Amino acid sequence: MSNEEKDPNVVPAPAPEPAPSSDTQKRLSTAREFASEQYEKLRRATADQMENVRRYTRDARRQLHEGWDATRNKAKDLHHAGEEYVKANPTTSVLGALGVGIVLGLLLGSRR
Repeated sequence: MSNEEKDPNVVPAPAPEPAPSSDTQKRLSTAREFASEQYEKLRRATADQMENVRRYTRDARRQLHEGWDATRNKAKDLHHAGEEYVKANPTTSVLGALGVGIVLGLLLGSRR
């Protein structure tokens, strides 16, 4: 193959791009400044929102723990009151439990 023949598989090198004009450079610089300002605004807004989310989850966690503690304390009080009632009224408690057992047995028993 001679130098004068062109290979169809060879891609010609791209032409060099012309240097940007001063007007183009100014516009590019302005666009970069604008993008930087917008980025900072977005970053600050995101940081503010993240702080709001942290505050909300901290408050929600605190309320959840307070509610859980109150419920647990109420359940303990009811348990102790139930124990005291059974100790004070053993016959009534046993007969009541027997009655509840019979009713549940009849309701849930086999239906043939």
